[in-house]
Amino acid sequence: MKIKNIIFSNKLSALATAASYALLMGMMAFPTHALAQDDESDNDVETTVRKPAAPQKKNYPTRTIKGRVLSSGSHAPVSGALVSATGVEGYSVLTKDDGSYELKVPVFVNAVTVTNPSTNALQMGLAKDEQQRDITLYPKTFAPDYNDAVSLRNDKTASDFQYSNAVNVKEEIQKQLGAYAYTVGRNGTPGIGSNIFVQGLNSLNVNAQPIVVVDGVLIDQQNGRTMIHDGFFNDILSNINPSDIERVTVLRNGTALYGAKGANGVILVETHRSKSMATRITASASAGVTLLPKFISMMDADQYRGYASELLKTTNTRIREFKFLNEHPGYYYYKQYHNNTDWKDMLYRDALSMNYGINVEGGDNIASYNLSVGYSKVNSTLECNDMNRLNIRFNTDINLIDKLSVRFDASFSNLTRDIRDDGAPENYTEGTPTAPSFLGYAKSPFLSPYAYGRGVISDTQFDITPESYLDEALAGYSNYNYRLANPVAFNEYAEAENKNRFENSLLNISVMPKYQPNRHLTISEHFSYTLVNTNEKYYIPINGVPSYFVKNVNGYRTNEVRSLFSKQNSVMSDTRVDWHNRYAAHGIEVFGGARVNWENYTLNSQLGYNTGSDKTPFMSSSLRNASSAGANDNWNSVAWYAQANYDYLGRYFLQANLTVESSSRFGKEAGGLKLAGVSWGVFPSAQASWVLSNEPWLAHSRFVNYLRLTAGYDISGNDDIDYYASRSYLRSKLFLNTIAGRSLSGIGNTEIKWETTSRFNVGLESNLLNNRVHLNASFFKSRTNDLLTLQSLNFLSGLDENWSNGGKLENVGFDVAASVKVLAMKDLQWELGASVGHYKNKITSLPDGKQYFDTELYGGVIRSQVGRAANLFYGYKTDGVFATTEQANAAGLYVLAANGVTRNYFGAGDMHFVDTNGDHEINEKDRVVIGDPNPDLYGNLFTTVSYKRFKLDVRFNYSLGGDVYNYMRSQLEGGSRFMNQTNHLLSRWQVEGQVTDVPRITFQDPMGNSRFSDRWIEDGSYLRLKTITLSYDMPLRSSFLQGLQFWIQANNVFTLSKYLGSDPEFSMTSSVIGQGIDLGQIAQSRSFVAGVKINL
Repeated sequence: MKIKNIIFSNKLSALATAASYALLMGMMAFPTHALAQDDESDNDVETTVRKPAAPQKKNYPTRTIKGRVLSSGSHAPVSGALVSATGVEGYSVLTKDDGSYELKVPVFVNAVTVTNPSTNALQMGLAKDEQQRDITLYPKTFAPDYNDAVSLRNDKTASDFQYSNAVNVKEEIQKQLGAYAYTVGRNGTPGIGSNIFVQGLNSLNVNAQPIVVVDGVLIDQQNGRTMIHDGFFNDILSNINPSDIERVTVLRNGTALYGAKGANGVILVETHRSKSMATRITASASAGVTLLPKFISMMDADQYRGYASELLKTTNTRIREFKFLNEHPGYYYYKQYHNNTDWKDMLYRDALSMNYGINVEGGDNIASYNLSVGYSKVNSTLECNDMNRLNIRFNTDINLIDKLSVRFDASFSNLTRDIRDDGAPENYTEGTPTAPSFLGYAKSPFLSPYAYGRGVISDTQFDITPESYLDEALAGYSNYNYRLANPVAFNEYAEAENKNRFENSLLNISVMPKYQPNRHLTISEHFSYTLVNTNEKYYIPINGVPSYFVKNVNGYRTNEVRSLFSKQNSVMSDTRVDWHNRYAAHGIEVFGGARVNWENYTLNSQLGYNTGSDKTPFMSSSLRNASSAGANDNWNSVAWYAQANYDYLGRYFLQANLTVESSSRFGKEAGGLKLAGVSWGVFPSAQASWVLSNEPWLAHSRFVNYLRLTAGYDISGNDDIDYYASRSYLRSKLFLNTIAGRSLSGIGNTEIKWETTSRFNVGLESNLLNNRVHLNASFFKSRTNDLLTLQSLNFLSGLDENWSNGGKLENVGFDVAASVKVLAMKDLQWELGASVGHYKNKITSLPDGKQYFDTELYGGVIRSQVGRAANLFYGYKTDGVFATTEQANAAGLYVLAANGVTRNYFGAGDMHFVDTNGDHEINEKDRVVIGDPNPDLYGNLFTTVSYKRFKLDVRFNYSLGGDVYNYMRSQLEGGSRFMNQTNHLLSRWQVEGQVTDVPRITFQDPMGNSRFSDRWIEDGSYLRLKTITLSYDMPLRSSFLQGLQFWIQANNVFTLSKYLGSDPEFSMTSSVIGQGIDLGQIAQSRSFVAGVKINL
């Protein structure tokens, strides 16, 4: 089976190569790449820098339009504004000093478009016999409110995030997009990015986030790739400096152009290109401080001492005197166990950040260039999690000869991090917690981080011995890892470049020759090479960390060393042909071609134990059960696609697209179109748009200035298929920890294929009341078929499951955004805006007729059930705590003991779990849906006030209705372990008749009071003042200094929420399954930044 798939992969690779060469030799085909989605920026560059010959104006019968272009605030004339006939080349004129213009337009033209460097673009409809039209323009201090695209898309330009020290563009997308995408920040680790979901959740078990295309190059974000450190995610976009970005566009429909990769939406990123023949130098610098995050309130030393003493009484120990309970000041161990340490104070600090950048652009009629260099250093509030990045980017546009030009781009970035595990562990039985973010809460506060000896606590030497205050009591609990590491000593002895270190580099080289034999036809080839290297080192030291029993090693671990190195080579060839022309009222554009991607991903990882010393953190020093793993994955894909655009009278627009794509990841017997012995996915789309404001009967409306309706239907795919899903394979294995051999590790499915998402969209965009009110709304409904899921295998195979297609998922939702120009005076402008988004997903079927499947994560159960939303929390409902024995006896509830026979009845102080099936036994049959992490509403609010050269921008983000599983609180309020607990446990049940919502504490929780229940499910709704930015553009009259801007910004100013955790906004994983689970990772916190930008 594996051999067959290799043959299939080679056949597809040969087919891809042949397709590429055939196109290079002039064969007609039909794809495009990201730049085909937005030619406006390219045209701007070509007009400004390359200065091509002016378009030849076709002679049509004309009429004359006269009028003035005025400023919205002062009503002063605007000179130099370009007034053009919409959709027809060659009919344009610049306004005179008095703002007047006189423009001859073809009689079939129904609108004019007005652009000016200092104002937002505007389109105005014309009545049938109209000859006079005055136009009012609004300055760019207001948000852009005109979009001429047929598809639903949202653009954010460099001006939207020029005042920011963000190191990942997703941070800015989250601030700016609001309801257009559901965006969730992962945590407070610098540059770790966000999860973005466009128009709902379109998958369950594989990637459900949009693809990212940077300057036409599809970037593999390596979702699901192995990382060693718990709680860490490497976001590839952290390698791109947001200061290098000219425009970010989020495509919400019409993504069939991207074939088997476009089902989850598309993010198009365009970097700066030169727009000036004069040399321009821009230097920027910013510095800031991030304050301590909000912390959970924990017990102090005396309170924890009381808790530990009470918990000891529930163990089987017969010892009645413990060192840490002796209160006599003269006792030898008194100082060792009578401290009051706030471990968080030892681990967290206010963190500094710095960002520097310089950009040089210029050129002439032959060539233009844009060079940028940047350096960022961002410290984390949690020590030993700092980030550094160096980035270089060089973009050029060169006219080689007449009609032949080339674009050459090169970029390199290197990102390094100090790194530690982050968040509460999932499993305590096979290790000891090593994440400082968790140990800072869990470590006993009556212990000191410093060494104790001869009755004295050291001032400088860390305590590196395992905590021993429980040894006497818990010695009888074999293999119970109750000791906790000293997190301060852990950070000290785990710190070195060869210990806990992460390094990631991204290199991209892109060449795009373009041949234009005439003004209607363009032939281009886009070739790109991308290299991503990742080097991660992991080390748990001997000093400060207790040894623990490891099952698969069959012994005790004293230290642990891991290493990972991965490399991904990506090669893309995108050959395309563009043709466009206009025939009076009819505009036609057709483009198409083929896109080929070759990918190779290699990984080598190693694991070893017991190197003997913290000074030898090397795999070569591992003394016990060293092991290694790796991968060498090669895959490729080919997409042929074509798109046709048609407009009539500038009112009616049609767009049709057809893409066929195949991938070596598809099984040989996958469905779809069979061509040359290979399975191809077929992805069509159709979009239509009607500009009602260009109708003669609406062109003179004083209420409606611009009104556009859009509708579309597209089918796109998701080919995020596990590399081995279609392949059967063997893996090496140790038997009895000594004998090497191979065993069957995967059974390939030769019918595996892509997920298919069909999406219907309806949208409205309008400008009202003299363009003062902007309203944008859309409705969507989508269905995903052939969900990629894991199916059960016959037990005779020796394996539990393999990948298959089966199941369906639906999403229905809307997004609405509105803004109002409240004041538009000469010196004072004020704008208010808001957005709201909503999606509702529902699983309509699962494979093999199943009604549900469950996923166990962090002590909880995530249920996916037919007829319900994805990713639901499934557990026990509670009805308070039994205050008295009488209440407990009246309920008569029990759990079965481990022997399956003995009944253990709930008593006073135990949780009262709801017996949903009425059989008095509390077990899995009583579980119900207890939470839904999908939000009901999400979006943003903003206001912008500009006064002369000052500008104040304030933005809120919000999310309403999403439930949260507070796993961190379940560990710190479970009352069953010797770890520090939250202050809420001070209200625990202790005496008969006590009324409380916190049950009694019991070692190892035999009654399951802390089991996964609605006790740990909380409302994650929040309203956050995300940013306040104040900028000042200094007036200058200097021959060498062209501009100087100062700005200050406050981030995460405050958050209104009832959530009990540190931060209601987090995401522990990039997948759908697992959203809404709080592991207590580094929280986002308030920060203050100041910056300066100098234009030379």
